[in-house]
Amino acid sequence: MTPLLEMRAIHKSFYGVKVLQDVPLTLYKGEVLALLGENGAGKSTLIKILNGDYQMDAGSIFLEGQQVNFNEPRDAEKNGIVMIYQELHYAPDLSVAENLFIGKLPGSGLWVDWQKVREEAKKALGILNIDLDPDTLMRDLTVVERQIVEIVKAIYADAKLLVMDEPTAALTPPEVEMLFGTVQKLRQKGVGIIYISHRLDEIFRIAQRVTVLRDGKHVATKPIQEVTPGNLVEMMVGREIETRNIRAVTTSKVALEVSHLSKIGAFEDINFKVHEGEVVSIFGLLGSGQANLTRCIFGAERFDSGGIQVFGEPKNIRRPQDGKNAGIGFVPIDRKVRGLVLGMSVRKNLTLSNWAKLSVLSFFQGFKERQHTKTWIDALGIRMAGGMDVPVRFLSGGNQQKVVLARWLEANVKILILNEPTWGVDVGARSDIYDQLEILAKQGLAILVVSSDIQEVLAISHRILTIYKGRLTAEFSHDMASEEQILNAAAGGLS
Repeated sequence: MTPLLEMRAIHKSFYGVKVLQDVPLTLYKGEVLALLGENGAGKSTLIKILNGDYQMDAGSIFLEGQQVNFNEPRDAEKNGIVMIYQELHYAPDLSVAENLFIGKLPGSGLWVDWQKVREEAKKALGILNIDLDPDTLMRDLTVVERQIVEIVKAIYADAKLLVMDEPTAALTPPEVEMLFGTVQKLRQKGVGIIYISHRLDEIFRIAQRVTVLRDGKHVATKPIQEVTPGNLVEMMVGREIETRNIRAVTTSKVALEVSHLSKIGAFEDINFKVHEGEVVSIFGLLGSGQANLTRCIFGAERFDSGGIQVFGEPKNIRRPQDGKNAGIGFVPIDRKVRGLVLGMSVRKNLTLSNWAKLSVLSFFQGFKERQHTKTWIDALGIRMAGGMDVPVRFLSGGNQQKVVLARWLEANVKILILNEPTWGVDVGARSDIYDQLEILAKQGLAILVVSSDIQEVLAISHRILTIYKGRLTAEFSHDMASEEQILNAAAGGLS
C-alpha cells in the first residue's frame, strides 16, 4: 500500500544545534499515528517542516507517492494538510464565526454574506455538538472554548491529513469522547491523522501505530499492540519513571485558609485549608470555577465576598502584588500569555519577581542574578540550547513551565498555587516537576494545585478536593481516594 505521507531522513538545525537527525515518518490513509517524545525531542519541528513553517536542511517528503516541497503553510493547506497546534492560533478580536472561516468568508467580492457565515458556523460547531454563539468574540471565550473552536475549524476544512497537537488538553471527558468519535469518522473517510499527546491512555485508545522521538532522533515505530505504557515512557526519556510514594503531612500549621469565598458567576462559599508541607489538589472538569478561584486567591481577579488568611493573618488580596506580598506565588494555566515574557531571556524571566532583592543601593547586581539563575537551572534541570540568555520562547513547554516555577521559588514564596501545572508537558518533565513539588513540600512549602488530570492529582496530593459548578463537593485523603470516587464527586455525585 502506498503511504499517504512519507517523510524520509529529515534533518534540521537551528543556530548550529541539531534538532532533527535522519528522522523518518510514515502515515497511511485511515490511520492514527501517535507521535511521541519529550518536549524538545523534535516533534514540533518535524510537524512544522511538514506544514511549510520550516524548511528542512536535508531529506524528502512524499504525499500519496508524489514528492512535494512546501515553502509556506498555504502550500500544505492546498494539499489537504491541516494543523491543530498546541499553541492556539486565533484572532482574539474577531468572532467565533470569523475565526472559523478566516480568509475564506462566504460572499462575493468585497461583500460578505454574514447570515451564511453564522449559519455555516453553527453547522461547523454542530459537528462536535458545541453550543457556542458564533458572534462571540474569541477573547471572551474560556481556554477550553478557544481550543474547541480551533479543533472544529480544522475538522471542517475537509482535510486528507490532519495533525493534532495535544488536542484534548483543554477538553472535558465528554468533549474528549466527542472528539474521539469524530476522529473515528475521519478515519472511515480515509483521513490520516498524526496525533501528538502526552496522555498515554489516549494513545492506546485511538492510535494504530506509534512513532517515538528522543533528542531529535527516531527511536522506534511500532504497532500499538506491541508496546506498553512503560515501554513508551522508557523509549521517550531513556529511563524508567519511579512510582511515587506520598508521605503523610506531620505539621498542623495552617499556611493558607480560605473562608466563604465567593465570586458571582464563578464559585460560591468556598472553604478549605492548606498546611505547611502539604500538597492539596482541587480536581474538577474544566470550567467548574477552579481557575477563577485560584486567580482570586492570588489577586489576579476580584472576589465578591469571603476572606483569605495567610499563616493566621487576614489578608486583603485584591491585586497580584498583594498576593506576592503575602508570600503567595502563582503559576497560571496559560504560561505563554500570563506566565512569561517570551521575548526576554530565561535569566530575566526567572528573576523577574525578585529584581528588588538583586539590587543594592539601586544598583542591579548582574553577577548575583546569574548565580541565582544557575542555581535554579541546575535544581530544576531546565534544558535550553544557548544558555540562560536565550529568549524563553525557544524553550520547550516543559522547560518554560520550570522557568515559571523557578521564578516563584527565587522569590521565596511560602505558598505556591499551580493551575494545571503539567498542561502540555511531556512525561519526563512532568516527573521532574512532581519531584520538585515533593521536595518543596518536604521543605515546608504549602502547595495548592488545580488540575483536570485525575492521574496527576492521585500522584501528587496529600488531600484532594473536588469542585462542581463552582462549589466544593467532597474531600479525600490520599490513602482513601479512588479514581471512581473523585470523578463521581467532580460530576456532582457526592455532597
